[in-house]
Amino acid sequence: MPRYRFSDFTLSTRKRLLIRNGQQLPLIPRYLDLLIFLIERRRDAVHRREIFDRVWSDVIVSDSALSQAIRTLRRTLGDDPREPRFIRTVSRHGYQFTCPDVIEEPDEDVPLSAGLSAEAGTAKADARSAKEETRQKVGASLTALMTGATRACAGAALAGAAAGIVGGLLLSVAPGNAAPLAIVPVLVLVGTGAGAVGGLGVGAGLAVAESSSRLRNAVGLTIGAAAGGAAVGMAVQWLMRWSLAALVGVNLPIGGAVEGLVIGAAAGAGFAIARRLGATVRSRRQRAAIVAAFCAAGALALGWTGRPLVGGTLHGIAREARGSQISLTPLGRLMGEPGFGPVSQALIAAWEGGVFGFGVGIALLRRRSHADLTVSSSPAQDLPGV
Repeated sequence: MPRYRFSDFTLSTRKRLLIRNGQQLPLIPRYLDLLIFLIERRRDAVHRREIFDRVWSDVIVSDSALSQAIRTLRRTLGDDPREPRFIRTVSRHGYQFTCPDVIEEPDEDVPLSAGLSAEAGTAKADARSAKEETRQKVGASLTALMTGATRACAGAALAGAAAGIVGGLLLSVAPGNAAPLAIVPVLVLVGTGAGAVGGLGVGAGLAVAESSSRLRNAVGLTIGAAAGGAAVGMAVQWLMRWSLAALVGVNLPIGGAVEGLVIGAAAGAGFAIARRLGATVRSRRQRAAIVAAFCAAGALALGWTGRPLVGGTLHGIAREARGSQISLTPLGRLMGEPGFGPVSQALIAAWEGGVFGFGVGIALLRRRSHADLTVSSSPAQDLPGV
């Protein structure tokens, strides 16, 4: 096995040591593997997919894990990403080890500084590596959580805005309505807020599940998304009830926790299947439609059992608040009912759930990533998992 010397560093592939001026530098094993791979392929700009296949072949990770590893290597080597001496970022491709003076030689004993035995140096480096690995795992988990929650929040907010536009336009032109066209921006704001809050909870739940090796499967994703949806649903439920009672004196049995649980579970199950089909269904819109179908089915069941979502809740508030123009009775008439009955409520809920699911799916299923391909081919999991 070769040994590499560059600048004032020595990298022993046999003993798996990175030495600088006789001092061993701590690196977790996978980051050391990455450095060795980049040096071995130093004449090439290595694609991210090749790095994942070589260094993370046995686990599922996102691009943020690779970015974190590169940052750690640069910090260890004292490299500046703006003027790199060792690791260059190749835009939309990957990375390349660029130090020109790499000496490759037989991997014999690596000299350590006086007074520090190889065993003692290895023990100290292992202890530092363990601490570094723990810190990196926590950082990667937090990054994944924030990224997943933010993407789902943004996607669901846009979907909610679109649903508000369609609902407002239909309501303003429906026969027998009393709502002016100005109702459209109001419903856009309501839909955006409701979608953003719901997407935040579901996205956070999915991210937590994907960051855990035990939950990164269909059941774990479903549980994670359901828990996230239920948590934000409970918070919204309490806030809405308190606000209506305190501000306008309206007391309604507004839901939230159960609805969030059901929609979250549907989104998680649909997301797991969409990820599983990532190797065959290449269109992001088609995979997002799978998530939408699951969410629409869950919302349909909720609406049919008398648990309204945003539209049904607004209709209930309108009935209690005299003179409100947001009553959905005209939409019920369009669907063949004398008012906003169970069929209308179920269909409106299914529409809301489907649009929400599509927004979450289109945001989280951004592309056929390395993680998609790895999971879809992994026999150890039922269905893939942020």
